[in-house]
Amino acid sequence: MIKKLTLITSIFLLSSCADTTIQDVGSKLKNLFSSSDPVVEVADLGEDQIILDAEYVIFSEEELSLFSDEELAMLAQQQGLESLAELDEDGNLQNREELINQLIEAQSNSAQSNSAQSETAVDKLVNSGVSFILYFSYDDTEIDEQATQIIIEHANFMRDNPELSLRLEGHADERGTREYNLALGENRALSVKEVLGLYGLENRIEVVSFGEEKPIAFTHDESSWQKNRRVEFVYQ
Repeated sequence: MIKKLTLITSIFLLSSCADTTIQDVGSKLKNLFSSSDPVVEVADLGEDQIILDAEYVIFSEEELSLFSDEELAMLAQQQGLESLAELDEDGNLQNREELINQLIEAQSNSAQSNSAQSETAVDKLVNSGVSFILYFSYDDTEIDEQATQIIIEHANFMRDNPELSLRLEGHADERGTREYNLALGENRALSVKEVLGLYGLENRIEVVSFGEEKPIAFTHDESSWQKNRRVEFVYQ
């Protein structure tokens, strides 16, 4: 419990001192696509990810009841409830129950605000021109350099918006059996997830395959097949 509170109080200090940036990881990721260069180990992002997650910690009433008066006062100050967080000479809160109720309400309002901001964030990403679709060659699951750049942009976005999750929808063209194309669509989506996993994002990603069942082009030729061999990014 105290560790959670300590993380929250350290966010602004630690986040400004993080040694590893997403651009650093992106540069290392590019090295993976050069067969002549040795594989570069991706830096550990564990600490930075914990800091990001801590910004969105929400305590239950039961958890708050276990906090000391001093810890509750510290949390209240971060929520802008300083007027309710005054300790007496002995370090005790005179309105502990009221403060806990106000903290729960503040957390609820903050969660609703984050949700509204998430919708705006996705809209901004759409308007920025970042592609939400990756296309693949026939019977292929390879992530090329152009696809890598797009994935890096989405990794940046997800790191900046840790409240969002992502569904990767894999598709295939009509050639091949239904079962084969379902597996092909899944493997394409898993290829994208694998790259995003290098940024510590795999726990926020769901993979779904539709195979050949949801084409976006309907003529039986290469121009349509090319459009249907794809992975779509759907934020939730």
